[in-house]
Amino acid sequence: MSRVLVVAAGGGGDAITASALVAASPEDDGVAVMSYSWDRLMIDPTPGPRTRHDFTGLTELASGVMQVRPASQLTTPGISTLVQLAEDLPLPLLLLDPVDGATGIGEQVHAAAEYFDCDSLMLVDVGGDALARGDEPGLRSPIADFLALAACARTGLPVQLLITGLGLDGELETSEMNSRLDELSGTEVAKLDGDAVAEILHLFEWHPSEANGLLAAAASGTRGVVETRDGSGTITVTSASTRVHRVDAAKAIASSPASRLLDTTSLDDVEDAIRELRGTSEIDYERDKARRLATGNAEAPTVESLRAIDDYVSEAANRGIDYLTIRRAAELVNAMNTRTLQQLRQLLREERAGQYVPPLYRTGSE
Repeated sequence: MSRVLVVAAGGGGDAITASALVAASPEDDGVAVMSYSWDRLMIDPTPGPRTRHDFTGLTELASGVMQVRPASQLTTPGISTLVQLAEDLPLPLLLLDPVDGATGIGEQVHAAAEYFDCDSLMLVDVGGDALARGDEPGLRSPIADFLALAACARTGLPVQLLITGLGLDGELETSEMNSRLDELSGTEVAKLDGDAVAEILHLFEWHPSEANGLLAAAASGTRGVVETRDGSGTITVTSASTRVHRVDAAKAIASSPASRLLDTTSLDDVEDAIRELRGTSEIDYERDKARRLATGNAEAPTVESLRAIDDYVSEAANRGIDYLTIRRAAELVNAMNTRTLQQLRQLLREERAGQYVPPLYRTGSE
């Protein structure tokens, strides 16, 4: 059995799925998970990924290898979901710190692999952005995935790239991802089922990741059309959503914009490279959104708030929507910070138990 260091390409949500994949893989002995601390603005109002300098209570296991502990915390307002995951996930959780670009992350990953005596890396991406060519119209948030892919390539270690939950982040089209899987000789290696996610499903009672929550729901048998954040579109959850594909990471990076990030030495370098490719970066988007959110106040939800959700859900059902994500429901009533979101979840649990099926909210009766 190979000792494997697991790298979550997209942040804490991918770390949850990664732990499930490790548990379901008898061939791989996953010994630790590395992840960015990069949360939605409603959880952490600081745009972009956090660095080790933003935390207290991290433990340095080796040079640059920082373990997140249940007692760790951010030094500025906001919450890092990695802290709670450090308590909930079975494997040690290590911080991917992007402050020194792909060069720095590559050094962190290599040092962690040495510390844990790992033979190879497992890079996990939920949604499929790591497959992107960079010119896809729907691609919105490639930095984390491209940077993780570039960093892993720098280590010189064997890397298996696992892609699952194709399209559940609402970015790449299924046809685009299938074309890339064919081009890269991707192979289906597993299908996640209810047993595979039984130990992680409860985490989406609080964790805000939509893509990973949808994957866990799909593995548990949920099927249907889901409206996600910003009302920006719908995602259809099918049995195909649960497939796990293995891709040769070297092949993937050879034809990916991730190759542009290989020699970056700062997060600014990374952003500049993405702006050259896309015209903007998702951190630019977060900066703009943070400024907009700063001018408004989240509202404590009430029973009247639930009536507003009821009205919207009725209309959505008429449009063929089977579920809203909880985050989408929160947007409808401006429950847009950690405290008000928790209050909304409690209200839904008590008053709409038949429709509250985290991470989703059913538009019809049970």
